[in-house]
Amino acid sequence: MKCPNCGKNIPEGHMYCDDCGTEINIVPDFEPEVENEINISLSGLADELNKDARKKLLRKEKIHNFFSIIKAHWRAAAIGVVAVIGLVLFVVFLASYNDRSSNYYMGLAESAKASGDMEQAIGYLKRGMTENPANSEIIFRLSDYYMEAEKPDEAVETLKTITSSDKFADDIVITAYEGIISIYKQTGEFDKITEVLSDTDNKIVADLRAKYVPSSPIMLPESGTYEGIVQIKIITSDNQNNPIYYTVNGDVPTTESILYEGEIAIETDGEYNIKAACVNDYGIFSTVTECNYVLEKGAPVAPEIMEPSGDYNQNTMIVAVAEQGYTIFYTTDGSDPTMESKQYISPITMPVGTSHFKFATFDQDGNSSEIVERDYHLVFTRLVSTEQAVNSLVSTLVRLDILLDASGKVRGVEGHNEYIYNSEIEIQGAGEYYVIIENHVSNDGKSTPTGLMYAVNTHDGTVNRLGYDSSGKYTLITISNR
Repeated sequence: MKCPNCGKNIPEGHMYCDDCGTEINIVPDFEPEVENEINISLSGLADELNKDARKKLLRKEKIHNFFSIIKAHWRAAAIGVVAVIGLVLFVVFLASYNDRSSNYYMGLAESAKASGDMEQAIGYLKRGMTENPANSEIIFRLSDYYMEAEKPDEAVETLKTITSSDKFADDIVITAYEGIISIYKQTGEFDKITEVLSDTDNKIVADLRAKYVPSSPIMLPESGTYEGIVQIKIITSDNQNNPIYYTVNGDVPTTESILYEGEIAIETDGEYNIKAACVNDYGIFSTVTECNYVLEKGAPVAPEIMEPSGDYNQNTMIVAVAEQGYTIFYTTDGSDPTMESKQYISPITMPVGTSHFKFATFDQDGNSSEIVERDYHLVFTRLVSTEQAVNSLVSTLVRLDILLDASGKVRGVEGHNEYIYNSEIEIQGAGEYYVIIENHVSNDGKSTPTGLMYAVNTHDGTVNRLGYDSSGKYTLITISNR
């Protein structure tokens, strides 16, 4: 670029001519797009300036309106402020008045008590409690005065105004319950302690109950219908070893009831109602545990006979076993056992020969079990021959002086007797025997039966007369010389 004044060259970026000092004015080329953008920018800037101006104007108007309202309603605003301040002062005054009121009545009560007028003292506290129902101190004071006046019922009812309300803190409620319990302990009304602490849904009561009231006992087995003897066990559930009293007639247990010392046995058919309760050192009973039992023993269990039916060849004992508390009776004549039959006391010696036993178990009421039958056949090895049997018989008769000698001579009678083996028989319950008949032989040699028969045991040679019982069966008869 050249200086318009001196014509010298001017370096790019210089605004003055270095030679003559002339100011250089540079006029840019005209560009429509650039001019349009500039116009738009200037217009937007103007709008923004207008908005700010309007906002400032609006704030100014609001401030003006606010102070205009204050000027117009300053009296009402002042009255509202005064009312709020007055309300706060009233609440503070009321609280202060109530405190003074409670103290006031308690002071009057103390003065009346000091002068010996307990009724008037109680009256002051009752009035103070009416006017201050949420003041626990005056309630406790009134309860104490009732106790001093020997009016425990009124003292309890006073404390119940706390326990029955939800307006007091837990520690105050607990103190009230403790006071009620203390009163009942003094009056000996322990059952009422249980009643007061019966609300198991109340946590405070539940905690106190665990402290003062023993847990109910547990009775085993549970209520139900049973067969056979039932052994009932009663235990404490809190491991406190508190004494347990029980009844069997439906009455509520007391210390005059039956003291539980061991299992209770129910043996007779019927219905039983058993109630039990624990009592602690305070003399307070637990709630009653009650069970109902129906005993249907039915028929006793049949006895167990250890020796089965069969053949035996040696001495054997028959053993019978029954459940405890039952008795075994038996027969050997084929009849059914009754309580009039032979009683089994100890093992029975199995009879020699064939025998038939019937056993049955009986309870104390005469109820019988099913009958158990056994058939035995005991036969010993024959140790005695027929010849030995005859000789044993003759020797026995001589020893008893029935015969004079072994030849069979009979005193005062001509001729002699002879003894002849006839047969073998089995006598029930006695064993096997040789049958020997007696004949008398006259001097002419004629043999005539005398009608007497003898039985000699095939095992041991025992000698007996042989006869018949009323039913026509063989029976053994002891030999006698008379």
